[in-house]
Amino acid sequence: MKKYALLLVVVIFTITAKGQDADKAPYAIKYDFFTPVAGCFGFSLELPRTNFTSLDIDAGLIGLKLGDYYSNTSFGGGYASIGPRYYFRKDELPKNDMRGPYFKPQFLLNYFQYTYNYTYYEPVSNQNIESEVTGSDFSANILLCMGSQWILSDLIVFDLWFGLGYGGDWTKEETNVPPEYFYEYNSRSYKYSHVHFGDSPMIFDGGLSIGLVF
Repeated sequence: MKKYALLLVVVIFTITAKGQDADKAPYAIKYDFFTPVAGCFGFSLELPRTNFTSLDIDAGLIGLKLGDYYSNTSFGGGYASIGPRYYFRKDELPKNDMRGPYFKPQFLLNYFQYTYNYTYYEPVSNQNIESEVTGSDFSANILLCMGSQWILSDLIVFDLWFGLGYGGDWTKEETNVPPEYFYEYNSRSYKYSHVHFGDSPMIFDGGLSIGLVF
């Protein structure tokens, strides 16, 4: 299922990018280099619109597990975001060259399902019992990003950025653990595509994207 979802993301990016051929404007497809470490796999598409603005579309799959350092035993889902990119420098050409520092407001949606094991002490049997907890997490967020982009030989793109913003999340969990023994200890701040600051609505994201100009 994840392979088909990844193929769908690539097809959407390709179709959207081909729409730029009418006016021969360049565009960039980028891979978020550190997303596998975070448990996901992200791509972005940048479409220049004017001499200082671009449209950014980001999408990713959640569920890539490179190690046992996650609190959830299994997880899977996806995220998508969209937002305008404003370069600080205006180009002389009708479309910008996608170079230099920029500011980008971004709207981000994130959803994933997860499971983890919960152990509790049952005094009647005098045993520690392990039970599975399943849950889902949906979040809607607004990020204000700052970054800078470099293009080598008019081909290879390096995009370094970070963002701060606000977000709300809605979680739901189901388990066979008796309510009197169940205490939610699993962290809800880590969303794979971004991070919440504890229980506050403030969020953080950042990364390095590497790609090509077409």
